[in-house]
Amino acid sequence: MRIVDVLERDAELYPDRVAVVLADDRSVTFAELTDRVRRIAAGFKSLGIKRGSRVVLVADDGAVFFDVYLAVAYLGAIAVPINTRLTDREIEFIIDNAQPMLTIADSGYVERLGVMRGVDLVIDSDSPAYEELASSDPLPDLGQASEDDVALIIYTSGTTGQPKGVCLTQRALIFNGLTMAIVQQFQPDDVFLSATPLFHAASGTRVSSMLVDGQTHVVLGKFTPKSFFELVQKYKVTVTVLVPTQLRLIIEDPEFSSYDLSSLRLIVYGAAPSGGELIRKAQEKFGCGLYQGYGISECVTNLTGLLPSDHDSALHNRPDLLASCGRVVPGVRIELRNGQGTPVSVGEVGEIWVQTEKMMTGYWRDPAQTAEAIVDGWFRTGDLARSDEDGYLFIVGRSKDMLISGGVNVYPSEIELVLHDHPAVIESSVIGRPDSKWGERPVAFVKLNRQVDEGELRTWCDERLAAFKVPSEFFLVDEFPRTVTGKIRKVELRKMAS
Repeated sequence: MRIVDVLERDAELYPDRVAVVLADDRSVTFAELTDRVRRIAAGFKSLGIKRGSRVVLVADDGAVFFDVYLAVAYLGAIAVPINTRLTDREIEFIIDNAQPMLTIADSGYVERLGVMRGVDLVIDSDSPAYEELASSDPLPDLGQASEDDVALIIYTSGTTGQPKGVCLTQRALIFNGLTMAIVQQFQPDDVFLSATPLFHAASGTRVSSMLVDGQTHVVLGKFTPKSFFELVQKYKVTVTVLVPTQLRLIIEDPEFSSYDLSSLRLIVYGAAPSGGELIRKAQEKFGCGLYQGYGISECVTNLTGLLPSDHDSALHNRPDLLASCGRVVPGVRIELRNGQGTPVSVGEVGEIWVQTEKMMTGYWRDPAQTAEAIVDGWFRTGDLARSDEDGYLFIVGRSKDMLISGGVNVYPSEIELVLHDHPAVIESSVIGRPDSKWGERPVAFVKLNRQVDEGELRTWCDERLAAFKVPSEFFLVDEFPRTVTGKIRKVELRKMAS
C-alpha cells in the first residue's frame, strides 16, 4: 500500500475533517491537504523531480513537512529531513551523501545552506517561489509511485561514526502505521500531538501513520509545559509522544491542575531510559493509558510495546515490568541470538535480530554497512536484551557498551534503571573504565535534583545489585554531553572518566 492510497482515501471519506493543525492555529482539512500536496507534487515535477530524486528539507516544525513528505510520495521521490541542530559540517556531510536535486528550507536556513557543497537549488519555504509550486495545476496521474519506492531517508545520529541514511519505503511507512493502529488502538477521531521535532523518526513517521484512518495531527512547535497544556485542552488531544525529560517537566509543573487534560487516552513515552518512579507519578497524575516500547529507525521505530494493561500490572503486582519494553508488536518477529547467530534460551542475553515488512531497504549509498546489518532477511540491531517466559523483552544495552568485570558480563542499562529509581536521580549513564584487577569496573554519571552524597547512592545500589555491578565511582554532572538527537554521548563520558 502507498502513502498516496491512504491520503486519497482520507480525502474521499473525510474531506472536511481537520488533517493538520499548525502552531499558529492554522488548520487544513483532508480535502485541502490532498489538493495542496498534489499541486506541490506537480510543481516538483516541473523542476525535474522524479522517481528516486531526493528532496532535502531543512526546517522547523510546520506545514512544509506535510507538503514535502506527502508531495514526494506522489512522484516516487524521497524526502530527506535534516536536523536543524546539526553543525554546518554535519549538514554538509548529509547533503553530500544524499545528493539532492532540490532543497527546501525555512528562510532562517537558506543563507546557511547556500554556501554548502552539493546544494544546487534552494527554495525558501516562506517565499513566493514556493507558493508558486503550491499554485501549480494538481498532479493528474496518481500512478507514478510504487509501494516499493523509498519515500523517506532518515539519517541516524552517528553516535558510533558518520551518520547513515536509513531508506524507508512507502509500504514500510504505511505498514508501520497499521501496526501502531492495532497496538495503540487508533480511532478515527483521535487527535495526535507532535511534541518532538518532525525531523526525528518518531514524530516524522507519524506524518504518514496518522493518515491510516483520517486522524488529526496537531503540531506543537516549541515545547514548554504551558504550550503542551494549552494545545491538549484546546484541541482535545487524545494521543501524544513525549520523551522522559518532557514528561518530568509536565508532571512537575505547578500549573498542571489548572488545565483540562481529560481528553488524553494514551501517552507514549520513550527515547531514553525512564525510571519507575517517574512512570508511577505519570500514571497517578494523568490517569490515562501509558505506552512505551523499543524501536529503531531502521525498522520505522516501534517494535515492541508495553501496553496500558501492562503498566497497570506493573503498578499492582508485577513491578519488574517497568524495566521492560514490552512484547513484540503485530507484524514483527524478534529473535535474541548469540555471537554465532544462534537463538539463546529464555532468560539469556542475546543480540536483538528483527524481521518485519517495515524494515529499511538499506543504508543509502552504503552497501557494506547494509550487508553487515541485514543478514538473510534479518536486521541485526546491535542491541542486547533478554526475555522472560511471558515474552517480555528487557533491554540490557548496546553490544558495544557491554563491559566485562572479573570475567562477568555487566550491562549498563541494568545499573541505570536502578539509579533512575532513586528519588534524587534525574538521569544517569553508566560506562566501563579499565581496572588493573577486574579488567573493567562500572562507573556512573548522575544528574541530581538535590544534594546526595556518594555513600547514599552506593548503598542504594548495594541493596539492589550484585556487588560486581555496583559502580566503583559516582560522578555528578550538571548536564550530559549529547548528540543533536538528545542521546548521551558515552564516548565523551569515557574521556571524562579517564
